[in-house]
Amino acid sequence: MTKRMTGTALSRRGLILAGTLSLATPALIGKARAQSPRKVAMTSGGFETAADVAKAEAEGEILFYTHDSDPAAAALMSAFSNDFPKIKANYLRAQTGALYSKILAERSANRFSADVIQFSEIPTAMDFRKRSGFEVYESPQGRAYPAAALDDPPNHFFHSGVIFMGIAYNTDRVPEAEAPKTWKDLLDPKWRGTITTKQASSGSQFVQWYELRRLYGDAFWKEFAKQRPKGFDSRAQLFDRLAKGDDKICGMAEWAGYQLVKEKGAPVKFVAPADGLPTATLATGVVNKAPHPEAARLFLDWLMSPRGQQVYQTNPFYYYPSLRADAAPMPGGFKLSDYKLLFPDIEKLAASHPTFIKDWNGMMGL
Repeated sequence: MTKRMTGTALSRRGLILAGTLSLATPALIGKARAQSPRKVAMTSGGFETAADVAKAEAEGEILFYTHDSDPAAAALMSAFSNDFPKIKANYLRAQTGALYSKILAERSANRFSADVIQFSEIPTAMDFRKRSGFEVYESPQGRAYPAAALDDPPNHFFHSGVIFMGIAYNTDRVPEAEAPKTWKDLLDPKWRGTITTKQASSGSQFVQWYELRRLYGDAFWKEFAKQRPKGFDSRAQLFDRLAKGDDKICGMAEWAGYQLVKEKGAPVKFVAPADGLPTATLATGVVNKAPHPEAARLFLDWLMSPRGQQVYQTNPFYYYPSLRADAAPMPGGFKLSDYKLLFPDIEKLAASHPTFIKDWNGMMGL
């Protein structure tokens, strides 16, 4: 694995416009699709691929553009290299906005460096698809996913992981009987000045804003602004502060961040409001005109397979629950079907972004 550079939200209809995803329902599994003209074979790692493994190993290299942290990306590429030691696994990481600007600038200059790219926001992936940025590749791993998790039209990118948000509180500072149980409980004046969220640069924060606005109207966020919330850039900051007792409530608590600090013994508790948990997904696909196309296809199949998804679900730098129908339980023993997840209508979400930026920055005093 080689680090190349460091740097500073489903289909157009949405997975479900406002409801629960039940991964146990067979009807959600991808419908029969036309067989790819590419030959499908079993790899030594025990998963199917439509890539030519020999050609991929001859290419000998892959470059993955990702929004994840350096430790996360390094762990993922190391796991891939362990399975395919003849392929040098490189990555480049930056926040999604910077990552997207970089790849568009490269393509405008007729330079093609990335083989596979992952975005933390589905609207960004949709825009890249409209610019013919993704290669159309029908992965044999797609049979294990809900049809809507393969994009619409399918096979440009797949939803490689899930991020869902609830409420978390410090159990040393907030008695369980007084803790918020619903989203509207966050509006209680007793929490004024004690709640944290993320900044407007967060794709997860954008999804939460959209879904709670859809459920409760503009009035919810206007009342929430009166609570004088504090905004931070990363989930690590939110949960470090919560664990230390600097804040009482995390109002945008990503499950993965909670699980990580909980395993370290932090006095925190996660609350899943009955109205549902706003949910974002990641988008990953093979880049059109990839310099190492077979290695790129092989990597995507590996990432979609149980081997790659296991890294996403169990590595503490990720903790991304998987949309695979046969995915093992998440750390802590839960499955996605244990929660009521709210997936936004992506086109409506994308259209509301300017309003979100204006309103959220205004609330944060920016």
